[in-house]
Amino acid sequence: MIFSIALYLSLIIFGLGTVYKILIWFQSQIGGEAGPVSLSTRVSAAVKGVLQTLFSSSLGTSIKIFFLDVLLQRRLFKESRLRWAAHMSLSYGFILLLLMHALDRFITKKLFAEYAATLNPFFFLRNLFGVMVLFGIAVYVYRRLHDRVMRLTTRGVDVYALIVLALIILSGFFLESSKMVSSQRYEEMVSEFSSITDDKEAAALKAYWAKDFGVVFPQPPAMDSDILKKGQEVHAMNCISCHSRPNSAFLSFGLAKMISPIGLSVGQKGVLNFLWYFHFGICFLGLALLPFSKFFHILTSPLMLVINGVMDWAKASPANRATVRAIAMDACTHCATCSLHCSVEPIYREMVNPRILPSEKLAAFSALIRNKEKMGPDLPFIDEGDAICTRCYRCTQVCPVGIFLQDLWFRLGEDLVQLGCPGPFSKTRKESTARFDWDRTKPVAPMNAAKKQFRQDMGLSSQGSTFNHCFTCMTCSNSCPVVVNYENPREKLGLLPHQIMHSLKFGLQDKTLGANMVWDCLGCYNCQENCPQGVRVTDILFELKNKAFQRGKSKDSDLTTAGGRS
Repeated sequence: MIFSIALYLSLIIFGLGTVYKILIWFQSQIGGEAGPVSLSTRVSAAVKGVLQTLFSSSLGTSIKIFFLDVLLQRRLFKESRLRWAAHMSLSYGFILLLLMHALDRFITKKLFAEYAATLNPFFFLRNLFGVMVLFGIAVYVYRRLHDRVMRLTTRGVDVYALIVLALIILSGFFLESSKMVSSQRYEEMVSEFSSITDDKEAAALKAYWAKDFGVVFPQPPAMDSDILKKGQEVHAMNCISCHSRPNSAFLSFGLAKMISPIGLSVGQKGVLNFLWYFHFGICFLGLALLPFSKFFHILTSPLMLVINGVMDWAKASPANRATVRAIAMDACTHCATCSLHCSVEPIYREMVNPRILPSEKLAAFSALIRNKEKMGPDLPFIDEGDAICTRCYRCTQVCPVGIFLQDLWFRLGEDLVQLGCPGPFSKTRKESTARFDWDRTKPVAPMNAAKKQFRQDMGLSSQGSTFNHCFTCMTCSNSCPVVVNYENPREKLGLLPHQIMHSLKFGLQDKTLGANMVWDCLGCYNCQENCPQGVRVTDILFELKNKAFQRGKSKDSDLTTAGGRS
């Protein structure tokens, strides 16, 4: 009775949670292109898109994607063979346990008329599937402990998922092992299912089960060869149709042997009942909280893979694009693959802001969508992570569930602009250009002292010091596409590339950082490739921007300190 109530309650919570999540998908406004579209319009657009897929050539593509990317995990296989093996073992091991064991009354018994949970091959298969799940868990725990990026990005949702899965499998193994050694369980089965009335037969069967089945009795029975042979005959007459030798359940039986010294304690009915309630309680808890946990990607990730495989983003309606973005937020498994391959991940070591990493930036974006009012303290970190992103598409290409992350980063930028975040780059540029001496009224420090002080303050590298080789031939300025773009470049850019190199010789720090040319450089390397003196012009401009940003960061110690805590 309690089992049924708990099961139905878990299913109700799961159903309501799933409906709630779906409603969120059709109500979330991610990106302003869709505008305030009604729920009915969003739903009708989604239904129209599904129908168009079902009655077009895209249906074949959907089936192909479902088979290769969902069932066989082709994307994950390309990214990492070990992760693929772990994910396949965990996923299919758990699914097969669910179908064959948890739902055996509805599935296994229908398929196999002679089915019993204590018969082979079911004994062996149940252990095999459990070991597959444990293998997957072990690999993921190792990755999160061993890999630096994984350690940084591991959150409570990841720990919760691994703990719940481990508790489900381990409690199941321990429950099965405790049943194997339980003399009380043995007496109940003999009393209920056997037809034994003779005391000698009962003693012989007890001896046989103590030896071959590992049951621990309060008074160990005699085990000479005649008694064991008699016990085997009694077993064949009364038990063999429902009980195979448990040694095929290699992990459970091995664990039963290990706990046999305390078998009388763990085999008590009260202990078995506790283990039973604990095991199924954890299962029901995982089911009930599935829509609100990382486990929800079991449903959303396949959906995301199929949608992105057939959806034409250029032709899709704004309403459908907004809905797919909301699904993407729930499809993320927080595997940190995007962060591991992020081209700007090394910057985290200097800036200590987790929002630079794509997986953490996506989590922050999701929180920002849910509650913008409470994100005030975190906005500078999100803004910084968005500004540093190079939009290189690498994170999108490696995402195992096919999330179009590049599109989400553009939408994040739009939301940050609406919230009044200027971006750290814009802030640093504004502060630097505000110091530019347009009328040349500031005194110029002596050349040698200025150069020495400049190098101490700015810390340019050896390649940065190549400005000393410049003899202002103007080759760099003449080959610069930014300079050519303006009719009067001196007025728009402040200083041209050759003038910046010349200013560095005099240690005019404010002039170089205040010139728009430093901040408008495209990084095309035309100037550097054409310089006859080998001056690293583009690299110097990059260094100037980096040093200006670092100087701005050092003035804002609160941001750095808080970023380390986030």
